Amino acid sequence: MKRVLIQAGSHPFDTPTLESTLVRNSIRGNVGNLMYTNAAYKHLSVPGRAEIQVDTKHFIDLTPEDADRINDACDVFVIPMANAFKRKFVPHLHILADVIGKLKVPVVVLGVGAQASLANDTAQLAPVDDAVKRFIGAVLDRSASIGVRGEFTQRYLGELGFADVDVIGCPSVYLRGPGFRMGHAAGGALPDRPRIALSTALRLANSGLAARINEAILRRHPDLTYFAQEGRDLQTLYWGDTSIAAGQQQPMPSLTSHPLIRSADVCVPLEPHSWIDALAGYDFAVGTRIHGNIAALVAGTPAFVFAHDSRTLELSRYHHIPHRALTDLRPDTDVAELYAQTDYTAFDEHYDEGFRRLLDFMTKNGLENAYEHGDGGEAYDKRIAATEFTPPFRRSEAEGKDDLLFRMTLLREQNKETAARAARAEKKAAAQADRIKKLETKLATVQSSAAAKQKALEKRLAALEAQAKKKQSGKARRLVKRLTSQ
Repeated sequence: MKRVLIQAGSHPFDTPTLESTLVRNSIRGNVGNLMYTNAAYKHLSVPGRAEIQVDTKHFIDLTPEDADRINDACDVFVIPMANAFKRKFVPHLHILADVIGKLKVPVVVLGVGAQASLANDTAQLAPVDDAVKRFIGAVLDRSASIGVRGEFTQRYLGELGFADVDVIGCPSVYLRGPGFRMGHAAGGALPDRPRIALSTALRLANSGLAARINEAILRRHPDLTYFAQEGRDLQTLYWGDTSIAAGQQQPMPSLTSHPLIRSADVCVPLEPHSWIDALAGYDFAVGTRIHGNIAALVAGTPAFVFAHDSRTLELSRYHHIPHRALTDLRPDTDVAELYAQTDYTAFDEHYDEGFRRLLDFMTKNGLENAYEHGDGGEAYDKRIAATEFTPPFRRSEAEGKDDLLFRMTLLREQNKETAARAARAEKKAAAQADRIKKLETKLATVQSSAAAKQKALEKRLAALEAQAKKKQSGKARRLVKRLTSQ
């Protein structure tokens, strides 16, 4: 039986509570990250032939010493990834390259992508080139190819000199397995009181335009649900802030003073399955979050992506998910118009082809899949159906004594950890300052020694020049004497 180790924030059958999510950060900053890791788990679930484990250690916490642990734990290490080729992820890529470089088992990367602007300009990625080269080089030393999100990422890696690159999209799109169809064509009309699900990134290049679009949607549909996805969204809902009293405003919903948080029904999913189940009850999903929209379409709810960068654009294009560039949308965009234009015909027509490409990639890299070698994901689906997951978190005005006690304890522990991190940072800074001081002293000594040597050399050179001049003068006098004596 092959032992498969998947890197993920949590196990797909875990039932995280609000408290455990806050303490463990199991959503890894964004619950969308669990969409594709859970999908990878299902695709690789082959009862009786594969033993799947989940490594929940975060990329940034890995060290080269973890290589021995990974080698002992598995026969193949699978890393489902998202938009990792970006400046913020450079330290992670170097750490992964260090660890992978010491692995003796095959390494398979699923769905990694680059992040640039809507212009798809690979020149913007120059600051991450070296880290990407190290990472891709280490992976390809241990696999037949690397699976990327779309053609933009494939082109970028080609420019860096890598040819063994397969476009496979995101595994999460195929969570329902083979034969899935949306069955939604253009020309439809929203019901009179539609249930609208909105998702929005907090950081994006055209935040001003995105903010106006969100405001227009909220104005027309004040009872919409805002599905927030980030860990800091959860922190904002859980702890609150003083932004209303302070009169603070931000274009995107990062503060409780934002209209989407004050006026709309807002929630944060703690894992993908309850998120998908919740979205199944909506008529339409829109927004800039690619996995917010993928979660909706997996639930059978039509979704429309506001593509705001290369990653959202290339995934939407590859999977034929209805979309439009954010910059092509009007500030007063009406979701009813978008719904009438939303057509999943191309998505349905290309679904099987894309799914086949994903399975071929896994086979090429020595991985069996649930559909050709197993039960088609039946055991996985049954176990998910039998598991009671915590619903998406919604802030409650009624808080019990136990909740308040937990908040106080959590805040105390976070303060202790913050103080400990500050102490470690201060100690590190002091050590660095000491090293700098020693280096400066050593440099001063070297400079002083160099100056003394230079002075000695100059003195020696002057003596040699004087000696040479004296010899030359003596020769000249002797020559004159011989000439005059003839």
